[in-house]
Amino acid sequence: MRAMVRKKEGQDQKTLDALSSQVDNLTKELDAARHSANTDGLTGVNNRKALDAYLRSLVERNSISRQPFSLLMMDLDDFKQLNDTYGHTVGDRMLLAFAEKCRASVRSDDFLARYGGEEFTLILPGASLRNAKKKAKHLCKSIAEARYAADDSPKADIVSITVSIGVAAAGSGENMDKLLAVADEALYRAKAEGRNRVVYADDM
Repeated sequence: MRAMVRKKEGQDQKTLDALSSQVDNLTKELDAARHSANTDGLTGVNNRKALDAYLRSLVERNSISRQPFSLLMMDLDDFKQLNDTYGHTVGDRMLLAFAEKCRASVRSDDFLARYGGEEFTLILPGASLRNAKKKAKHLCKSIAEARYAADDSPKADIVSITVSIGVAAAGSGENMDKLLAVADEALYRAKAEGRNRVVYADDM
């Protein structure tokens, strides 16, 4: 009977181990699926779906705790011309390079997302408009100074890009749509005033 009990316990342990392994695998697959659903396939940054969810939660928290945050709406200048001149492969490489440049310049708790096409959004939790201005100016300058090879050949054309940025800060009780609209209007002004510049919502 003791041998039978030990055998049964051993079988039960194997069953438990197998079930535990299956749960671990399912958890990993679920996490991977969630990550994929919220990530832009080209650049690896957050996508529009993730941005909307994050911004909505941030606005809700801001209405209670009144913690400041700012939003940068960024758009690559003359991107269609870049695609027409060098092709979409180079265009995609420039989008990826831009995303990497932004990643290198932001804090771990900042939220970078591809808003759509060549437009990106950067949310700075806890940042005042003044700090957001400094960040936007730094990004604008560093992007303009960067140079990239159009391809991997030794005689590849050297390509550069610039970015226009609209900056808005969330006030108490700000709703998501209004904040995005204000930042988008500031971005439109930056484009209209010559591109490769930063426009702040309070300057309009």
